[in-house]
Amino acid sequence: MKNITCGFSLFALFSAVVASCASPVFAAAAPVYDQRLLQVRYMPEEPLVKALLTKDQDVLMVEVKGSHNIYDPYTGRKLEAAFIGSSYQMAPTPDGIRWGQEFPGVFQIVIVPDEPSLGVFVNGVAYPGVVTFYEVDNRLVAVNWVSLDDFTASLLGANIMPKEVDQKEALAAYAIALRTKVYQQLLTSDNKFWDVNADACGYRGDAVVRLDAPFKEAMKATKKIIMTGDQQSNLTSHFDKKVIDDIRQKLTISTVQDMAKSGKDAKIILHRFYPDQNLTVAEPVQPKIQ
Repeated sequence: MKNITCGFSLFALFSAVVASCASPVFAAAAPVYDQRLLQVRYMPEEPLVKALLTKDQDVLMVEVKGSHNIYDPYTGRKLEAAFIGSSYQMAPTPDGIRWGQEFPGVFQIVIVPDEPSLGVFVNGVAYPGVVTFYEVDNRLVAVNWVSLDDFTASLLGANIMPKEVDQKEALAAYAIALRTKVYQQLLTSDNKFWDVNADACGYRGDAVVRLDAPFKEAMKATKKIIMTGDQQSNLTSHFDKKVIDDIRQKLTISTVQDMAKSGKDAKIILHRFYPDQNLTVAEPVQPKIQ
């Protein structure tokens, strides 16, 4: 399976998002930086899903359990390097965001753990990837930037229980179907700050994780794989729990499990329900710029 190299710099991605905000705390335009100017030890792999965790908050409890860095995504400037974990209340102030210390004149920060396994805790829930915080109208907004695969694994693990589906190829079929729907949302969402609303679709980061071998093997075997074809042409602009329910109704668990037990692989299983489908590798999605 081919590897995908990200075609967009971290600065370019952040700048595109920040520059598009109409709030006065953000600048109207932002330059595009060379990625070599920013040395980030870890960033989630593209395609990225931007999940709105919460908004309009007076305070947030934010924690990282290991070493991490804090950046201003607008300027690309490193604000702080922490060699141990940090746990503080985050709050908006008239002069900028406060988290353990003041960041004068900074109204947006991104917290980047040094290791993928660390995650960022927001109000007690661990989220993979990185989390960006914005101050808008003296309130806080938190957006989790997470890989397409980690987001899919979180949703799938929370909605398909081991007692329901325990066959690797059955889980692989569900993973591809769900990943496809998430990827469609990345392509069709017109919001420049986030692609999905975590509350609407039930995304809870690492709060619910399946660690059984068939699940882990299915996610690894189908990394970045999605469907393309005529049956995927009717795209929707809203991603919520109904999307997951529709997948469960279309790919009936008893049939999918029986096919997997009889030796059918995920591609054959999917062809039963999506006869016009083809499989491909999801490419990075260009940031939304106006």
